[in-house]
Amino acid sequence: MTFPISRRRFGALAGAAVAAAALPSRTLAQAKTLTVLGHRVHQTAATTGPGGDATEAFRKTSGANLNWVTFGDVNAVHERLLREASLAETSIDVAYLVNGRAVPRNLKLFEPLDTLLKDAPIEAFDDFAPGLIGPLKVDGALHGIPVRHATNALIYNEALLEERGINKLPTTFEELVEVARKLTFKREDGTQVHGLAFTAVFASNFLTVSRCLGGDYMTADGKLTANEPPMVKALTILADLYKAGVLPRNFATVNNEEITTWMQQGRAAMTINPFARLVSYNDPAKGKYGGRFKSLLPPMAADLAGKVAFAPTVEFWSLMIPKNAKQKPLAWELIRALSSKAGTTAMALNGNGPTRISTYADEKLKAAMPYAADEAAALKASRIHLPAFDEQARAHDIFIEETQAAVLGRKPPQQAMDDAVARVKPLLG
Repeated sequence: MTFPISRRRFGALAGAAVAAAALPSRTLAQAKTLTVLGHRVHQTAATTGPGGDATEAFRKTSGANLNWVTFGDVNAVHERLLREASLAETSIDVAYLVNGRAVPRNLKLFEPLDTLLKDAPIEAFDDFAPGLIGPLKVDGALHGIPVRHATNALIYNEALLEERGINKLPTTFEELVEVARKLTFKREDGTQVHGLAFTAVFASNFLTVSRCLGGDYMTADGKLTANEPPMVKALTILADLYKAGVLPRNFATVNNEEITTWMQQGRAAMTINPFARLVSYNDPAKGKYGGRFKSLLPPMAADLAGKVAFAPTVEFWSLMIPKNAKQKPLAWELIRALSSKAGTTAMALNGNGPTRISTYADEKLKAAMPYAADEAAALKASRIHLPAFDEQARAHDIFIEETQAAVLGRKPPQQAMDDAVARVKPLLG
């Protein structure tokens, strides 16, 4: 699964120094070099931008240098990382791992962190979003520290709502469906406007809809629920919206770049995407609707409102130490620095999705992110799309294949989800 990596741009902010107080007091005697493996945006978020260099205090305190090994492709990062972690020894000291690859067989290639965490604690560990910690455990042992997230929201163009005479945001899922229908129309020049558009290759997008009805492909403990009434009902509604033209005709193939263009041009009124997309949508240089895009946490169905809390879908990266690494104590000190409150805030100002809830209270961050409070609430309640198991990627692809068949009318939703469950069940072992 491709992880959203668009960088938030906070050029108006002044540089923020990274406090050294959260770093270890001792100085490691000998100057060394730590090699960090990740995506290019990870290095940028850690070292460049209005928040300053989040690694500077660590480097001064430890006397260590950092050697960044980065790629522009998520798959390339993990191909290199998992190959290195499988060797007898590796030169990689600290690595970034996306949650879709944080399955048990992979997590076991990385150092259990509980002893390190006990001996040299991370500041205010309970400040991390709870939904980001559980997926990093195998047999009760923690193998990573969450460092960057992208949590889904419903993003809407308030100018189009006004144009269509909608003066009240939906408070139930049923109202949301009706709003999507009202936002679907054809302009006088023949331009078709779709009430809802999102990419159909990510399970997280479909689950943003189904969780409004209490539906999921699987529960957090691994129970298959895709063919139960809530999920089937969600796909039935999406199939109806597709038939009505609320979803675009090329729904199965449209990509995120096209969605961005449609939103900026007013050809789509609502989408399911991470909060961070608001930055590019609201760029006044890229469309006439700059500044008019807002976020909304999708509302629950009327019969569930106030009884069941909505669980936004989230993707996230974590910092790990390969088991075969040679400088584990020093690697841990870097992780402590980057995941401290000061380090998290600095990276957030540089465009990183902060994994600490308290970071969203920072005044500079709130000034740059009008949606900070909404994203903080969403992150706190977030949950990954599928529980971690070794065949998760194959299961994801099966769910998408059968879901698309249901929405596009190739199969009845109940049959599609029955088929999905039958195909995924053997993968659970």
